[in-house]
Amino acid sequence: MVQQKLVSSEKTNEKEKICREELKPQLRFSEFTDNWKESNLGNLFNFSVAGDMDKELFSEIKDEEFKYPLYANALEKEGLLGYYKESKYIANSITITARGNIGHSIVRKSDFNAIGRLIILNSKKELNNDFFSEYINSNLKFYIESTGVPQLTAPSLKINKVKYPNLDEQNKISNFILAINKKIELLEKKLVLYQKLELNLKNKIFKECEKNSFVKLNEICFVKKGKQLNKTDMVDDGEYYVLNGGKEPSGYTDSWNVKENTITISEGGNSCGYVSFNFEKFYCGGHCYYLTLKQDNFDLMYLFHYLKYIEPKIMRLRVGSGLPNIQKGDIENMNILENEYDKQKEIGNFLEFLNKKTNFILKEKRILELFKKGLLQKMFI
Repeated sequence: MVQQKLVSSEKTNEKEKICREELKPQLRFSEFTDNWKESNLGNLFNFSVAGDMDKELFSEIKDEEFKYPLYANALEKEGLLGYYKESKYIANSITITARGNIGHSIVRKSDFNAIGRLIILNSKKELNNDFFSEYINSNLKFYIESTGVPQLTAPSLKINKVKYPNLDEQNKISNFILAINKKIELLEKKLVLYQKLELNLKNKIFKECEKNSFVKLNEICFVKKGKQLNKTDMVDDGEYYVLNGGKEPSGYTDSWNVKENTITISEGGNSCGYVSFNFEKFYCGGHCYYLTLKQDNFDLMYLFHYLKYIEPKIMRLRVGSGLPNIQKGDIENMNILENEYDKQKEIGNFLEFLNKKTNFILKEKRILELFKKGLLQKMFI
């Protein structure tokens, strides 16, 4: 990452208050000392609102004829819907999602077209649009004008106030944040590659073993349900985390009811059927099953990775139209692919090695995203 010298003016809460009154950020590059300016977005940018798509001008595939990106109100693939014969908006414009997940800002680096009431901003004077895009994403809160699907309009967006420095400082901040974004992007690509590799190898390994026999889960495991924890027993910084049917801990407590190295399966909620491996002692809540091996001739790590492999099948065991859940009997009757114990150990250790690599990349990405979030809170006003 590019090394930059940042100077903090945050010493006390009083100094933080003074910084904001003087329109100076808490953290900035040492060569800049001037106050920032304040203005409405409408004074700094011209606004356009995208219309409808002409299907005759659209293609899902990019070629010499259909060469301009077409963007819509979406976060997936940064809103890229396909390609258009003609461009309406110039490179370096900012687009802001105006329906659904509103207020997400991106700088478009080439000429493009847009549909679906996407809002497009073009600066009226020389500004660094990457700076303002990051500012919009991290600092602005939007008024939602619809009680159904959230909707953002150009007039309501124009009146939002932004605080900004001179162009040199805008460029410096932008280049620094872009370097962080580039690192996050590289980690995202690396993460996708490892996740695909892990999935492909699981498919190959377990499909090759499908000629082997199967055994019911309750023949090799005790399937037990956790116990609901009273809210009064939850603490902010307990020694043990609480799993209660979600992908992430639902809180912390000072007691545990399940030992380390245990597989859990979420019993209910949105993550119903999610399989996890817990290396530490924890508290298993009432919306979670935990598995205990009955015998020593079955490898726990092999079982975990096989359950992750069939996780989509486990999720299809859900019942209930409201809050879905999985019945204990259905879990116990799942078919588990058998293997010789030594083969199980080999497969389990290999897949866990790949899993640790993937989790390390994911953790590195999350740490960098939190680092960026913390920086922006102090580098912007």
